[in-house]
Amino acid sequence: MPENKVNTLITDSPLEAAKVLLRGGLVIFPTETVYGIGASAFDHKACRRIYEVKNRPSDNPLILHVGNLGALKSCAVVNSSGELVFQKFSPGAITGIFPKKDSNLFTADLKTVAVRIPSNPTAISFLDFCNVPVAAPSANLSGKPSLTKMEYILEEFNGKVDCILKGEEPQIGIESTVIDFTSNPPILLRPGFVDVQDLKEILPELRVWKSTEKKSEILAETPISPGLKYRHYAPVCKVILTENLEDVPKTAAQIGFRFYKDVVYQIRVTSNEEYMKFLYSFFVECDRRGIEEAFCEIPKEERGKEALLNRITKAASK
Repeated sequence: MPENKVNTLITDSPLEAAKVLLRGGLVIFPTETVYGIGASAFDHKACRRIYEVKNRPSDNPLILHVGNLGALKSCAVVNSSGELVFQKFSPGAITGIFPKKDSNLFTADLKTVAVRIPSNPTAISFLDFCNVPVAAPSANLSGKPSLTKMEYILEEFNGKVDCILKGEEPQIGIESTVIDFTSNPPILLRPGFVDVQDLKEILPELRVWKSTEKKSEILAETPISPGLKYRHYAPVCKVILTENLEDVPKTAAQIGFRFYKDVVYQIRVTSNEEYMKFLYSFFVECDRRGIEEAFCEIPKEERGKEALLNRITKAASK
């Protein structure tokens, strides 16, 4: 038996999972976006263990998960723009970066903290029982697609973490929208389910950061948000973004709105929201089946396009 093998408690009890976390354990739990792998943000040893289990670069920050806006304000100095956005879009798939308020929190040596309030019922119950901020990146090996199905979680992490909490599986399928509220005006760092147009209705001054902006604090040695510095979301297979699926080889896989031929594996979607939900499981299945090429149709000109393009282009980047 490997030295790092642990006895993983698999439970549907948020209370039992919280007890494990408060004893210094790592807990995988569902959110509305993807599964997270969490530790108490006050337990620096446990937080560093997340990096070991995921093989995550030590300067890639973690997002803290809390149960309500009051708990968020105990972690962070929330300005008026942040208050406005969180009142409108949380609980939900929105993460804010603020000045850190509690110096005891694990934030990868940053003076800022990224925090969100998930809406998944199991996550909410779990966080209530924990009653501490839970540092939780996505439950995946670093650089690989985030996991959205319990079967994938059990396959990858049973024996590596202390507890796996079962509950409602993620419905959105991609990670949260991230906004840097320490900047004036605030900057959208990572697109997600909460769309830029939704945000600009209440935050018209919001700026959207582009990866082509080379001269930026965001690209400093220590990034302030996940998803900025390192390759993310990438399966082993080659990911190809395409305008149509007419020329897909029969030995490849495809995900999109219109199919022109049968291939060894395919997922057909009807909207960008459905595309988000199935994108990562499509990538995971391609690798499980040994498929070498995964073709992704360009998203529709509707809500969610930028978030999908962000994830697919990062996955296609070698």
